[in-house]
Amino acid sequence: MAETSLILSWTFISECPIPQDVQELLVEGEQAVAAYKTIRDSAVFTNNV
Repeated sequence: MAETSLILSWTFISECPIPQDVQELLVEGEQAVAAYKTIRDSAVFTNNV
């Protein structure tokens, strides 16, 4: 189980520009507010609760 927790966690390295292609994935009215570089990809936070 400890091995699984290592791959299920996020490591945010630094804030980065919001990827332009993320907008097409959001629902109507949802807006990307911040993005953070991770080890492999980026994580995007939105205003949708």
